[in-house]
Amino acid sequence: MFNNTSNLLLQTMLYLAQTDNITFPLNYTAEANNVILEGDNVEVKCYGEYGCFSLIGPWQDVSSRPVNVFPEKPEKIAPRYCLYTRNNRNACQYLDHKDHNSVITSHVIPSMPTYFITHGFLEGGDRPWLKEISRQILRRYDANVIIIDWERGSGSPYTQAVANIRMVGRITAHLINVIRKELGLNVGNIHLIGHSLGSHLCGYVGSVLQTNFGVTVGRITGLDPAEPHFSQTDPMVRLDPSDAMYVDIIHTDSRPFIKGGELGLGMSSPIGHLDFYPNGGENQPGCNHGMMKYINRENGSFYQGMRRFLACDHVRAHEYFNESVNTLCNFVAIECDSYEEFLSGECFSCLSDTNPDGKICAEMGLRSLGHWKKYAATIASSIDPNASPHIRLYTLTNGDSPFCTYLYRVTLNLANSQLSKDHGGEVGHFLVQLEGTESKSKLLNVFKEQHYKPGSVHRRVFGSSNVGSIKSVLLVWNHSTTMNILTWRFEAPVIYVESLTIETFNGGQKLKLCPPKLIALEAGLSFRMIPC
Repeated sequence: MFNNTSNLLLQTMLYLAQTDNITFPLNYTAEANNVILEGDNVEVKCYGEYGCFSLIGPWQDVSSRPVNVFPEKPEKIAPRYCLYTRNNRNACQYLDHKDHNSVITSHVIPSMPTYFITHGFLEGGDRPWLKEISRQILRRYDANVIIIDWERGSGSPYTQAVANIRMVGRITAHLINVIRKELGLNVGNIHLIGHSLGSHLCGYVGSVLQTNFGVTVGRITGLDPAEPHFSQTDPMVRLDPSDAMYVDIIHTDSRPFIKGGELGLGMSSPIGHLDFYPNGGENQPGCNHGMMKYINRENGSFYQGMRRFLACDHVRAHEYFNESVNTLCNFVAIECDSYEEFLSGECFSCLSDTNPDGKICAEMGLRSLGHWKKYAATIASSIDPNASPHIRLYTLTNGDSPFCTYLYRVTLNLANSQLSKDHGGEVGHFLVQLEGTESKSKLLNVFKEQHYKPGSVHRRVFGSSNVGSIKSVLLVWNHSTTMNILTWRFEAPVIYVESLTIETFNGGQKLKLCPPKLIALEAGLSFRMIPC
């Protein structure tokens, strides 16, 4: 979690980014802006083949969009489209919808899936994460991967970048239409992937393709879609499920934007068909490391390292997606009403023909589409036909790469014996270590610090490495001294454990474990729980 100093610094950076040199003239002229106005109406501007843009209606909202501007000229933004295939993995091939020959002579294989990947505010197409996702996709599939580079339009002020993605969306739609007409590309095989502002850019591409060209893209993935100027707006203004046949979202930084000393750059509301909330969607593990770690990752660049440090939660979305492409771990997530209910183990088995009471499960990241197809009919029959389905799914990750983890549920039963009652409760927390047929896990802080009463039952979901079939569990209890002198004891703090049940996700294994005998577990010590 960010400390107060770094929070203040990032808030200052974003404020400057949004307000630097903002001068919005009340009257635009065709001569000054190289656009065609509809009469004297300066609430609408037209840009030739890209059509007209309005600042009224859903685009104007006092609370969510207090400042609203037109996109800059297409020549100013000048997005570039860099194609990679297995025939040119490392050599970019630029596509231009105005130069049809660039499309016709390209390495595009129209029968293969096509992926468009794009960045957000203050970034460009040369960012390493974009090229890494491209490499991972081409490692897995014979495909076309096109990086959308709109760096010339992604700079400050933020409000201008917000407006510019509307133009980039239309230009991108025109390029897709040219590829479709010239090469016979199936638009249903297109997957648009965008981070932050790029998520909403992808939404505009999908919307324009439907409105102007009568075709619908197969899929859009929003990687922590930007919250400022998009929260609580009309679906036309932001990414939403109508923009593609399937829309999936990964939320990683969904705290309210600059509120209560915290800062969140991503949206919290579900806006896709499947919305994934790893670690609750707000604070990602591993994002409280020192700044030097991120400077080193950015090859010594202080500026890029600082940005990476301050936006760690936000960029986790594209890091998770990148890992999901080729990982052997499944990044499994499960539908639940809240993150708290997920952690307490209320949602731990998947919906199936033999388990009608289960929840919808899906892999977060690239492979979520197959799960959506599996459940789509069930979901459609269970919701209001006039409403958009928004399924919230939760999972856990590690604090560093590899991020994917395996889910376990543990239930701890404290003894209700007379000896335990006579001693009374204690304040502390439990750690566990799994021992399986393949390996041992790290020592994991599973049960948080609280008061543990005799006879109480505690259940928690946690993530760990895959240890194989579980054989035993090492249980460690750490006592905590409270400031309440009424709870102080003169005898050694101990706690009595009756049993522990460990389960792998979705009914894979369930094992009840007991201590060697009913003995008191002293603070700071441990004993191995074995099958009862």
